Amino acid sequence: METGKTKTTIGFALIIAAFLCVIYLIFRIKGYAAMDVETLSDEKIAAIKESINRIVWLSGLLIGGLMGAVVQRSTFCIAAACHNIITTNDLTQTRAYAMALLVAIVGTQILYSFGDVDISRSSFISSPFTWLAYIVGGFIFGVGIVFGGGCASRILVRAAEGNLGGLVTVMAFILSSGATLWGITARFRIDYIETLRLNTQNQYLPNFLSFVPLWAVIIAVGIILIIFMLTAPKGSPWRGWRWPLAGAAIGLTVVLAWWINGSAYKAMMHIDQFAFSGPDDPMLLQRWRPKSLTFARPDAEAFRYIILYTGETGINFAIATVFGVLGGAYIAAMFSRTFNWVAPPLQQFKYNLFGGLLMGFGAVVAMGCNIGHGLSGISTLALGSILTMTFIFIGAITGAKYINWRLMKEL
Repeated sequence: METGKTKTTIGFALIIAAFLCVIYLIFRIKGYAAMDVETLSDEKIAAIKESINRIVWLSGLLIGGLMGAVVQRSTFCIAAACHNIITTNDLTQTRAYAMALLVAIVGTQILYSFGDVDISRSSFISSPFTWLAYIVGGFIFGVGIVFGGGCASRILVRAAEGNLGGLVTVMAFILSSGATLWGITARFRIDYIETLRLNTQNQYLPNFLSFVPLWAVIIAVGIILIIFMLTAPKGSPWRGWRWPLAGAAIGLTVVLAWWINGSAYKAMMHIDQFAFSGPDDPMLLQRWRPKSLTFARPDAEAFRYIILYTGETGINFAIATVFGVLGGAYIAAMFSRTFNWVAPPLQQFKYNLFGGLLMGFGAVVAMGCNIGHGLSGISTLALGSILTMTFIFIGAITGAKYINWRLMKEL
């Protein structure tokens, strides 16, 4: 018993230390943004830019590691949050997702209000409103997470725990997302699904509710989420510290990711102001645009980075988060002695493969997964992210009902 308490204490200490380390790195970058660049030589500016790049991907590694460790120890999974509504009638995971969402929204909007993160430059807000892509991609991804056995982050964690079914899902996800980004199915996505769009300046929800103050929108959303969490029945696993803390920690990783990337974007505009024509410069936006956690594109990019290492330009924040999740989950599993090589039944392997293929295709079509749209995107109050997550829920429930129907049919 004492050994277990000691391990828990050490685990908490490591997680808190990692959070503090990321905050320290954020203020390192903010320090660069306050420098007088006119007194700096070209060599010094180049060194600072390299330092910013290094700090950003190191932060990605740490933030990904934090998410991986928290998901591994808590079994947090947005797929379960979606389909448990009908499969087990247990809303514990759904409430944990609500907590993560509450922290992510409030934290991100505070950063935006104080000018620390310009979310209007993020892909969630500034992308065209490709409504068909959000609906089709979200629904297909939602079905896929049920068959695949977990959401985009959970399958990485399961693979790091030694679950071979999770590994199959991850590899299928990478294959399908890569093909839909750059390969054989990309043409179908670009020529047919993404052509249907609405002409909007941006997708920031408060812009569509101009008659309502931003603070009122945030308070209304917060009240709804808090009421949902407080209505947990007596005896529910939610009535403890584990699930609320896990949800809050996941939400905080999203906020930290926005903060580090938003700070880097501002610093690069300041430090490299002579190289870029302004904040709308395509080169600046492509490389340094504010971003948070997502696993739709990064999984495929991480695999490409591994196999094309000598031909790649270098590691970035997104790739680092994937490696971080795998590393954090593996360390947590080894530390808690829950790492185990597990081979599911053959039928489950088929589901893992099919689910991973659906997840990769759906995530890229929708331009985000359940973490990308479901947490990072909704934290910006992006209309497309809200629509996508709605159809991820619908897809997950549909997939769960189909699996239940198949099981009942086989009995």
